[in-house]
Amino acid sequence: METSVPDQILARLTEAVEVIAVTGKGDGPRAVLASWPECQGKIARRRRTYPPRAISRAEEAITWFSLIEDPDARRALQFEVMCKAGGGKFSRICEKYGWKRSTVTSRNKAVLRRLAKRLGEESSVDH
Repeated sequence: METSVPDQILARLTEAVEVIAVTGKGDGPRAVLASWPECQGKIARRRRTYPPRAISRAEEAITWFSLIEDPDARRALQFEVMCKAGGGKFSRICEKYGWKRSTVTSRNKAVLRRLAKRLGEESSVDH
C-alpha cells in the first residue's frame, strides 16, 4: 500500500528532527529544537553520523514548519514530530497542555494535508 503525501511529509519531518538533533549546529534549523532541550538529548543518543544528503533533506524539511501560519497548529505538529522522533510520549505532552490526543492528532493530519497542498503548489512554481 502506498503512503499518502501527508504521511510522507510527517516521515520527512520526523527524519529531519532526528538528523538535526544529532548533527545540527547551534544556529539555523536546529533552533527549532531549542524549545525542547529535554527531548533533544533523547534523540541525539540514537545515531551519530548521517550522510550529507540526509542532512540536506533534513534542512529542507525543517523549514516546512514555517509554512504553517497558525502558531498553535505549528506547535502541536512540532510536538507530535518530536515525539515520533523519539523525544517523548505525545500522550504526555497532550496531557500536560490539556489537549485531547485524538483531537490534536486529527488537527495535525489536517495541517499536514494543507502543508502537502502548499508544498505541491510551490514545487510546481519552482520547476
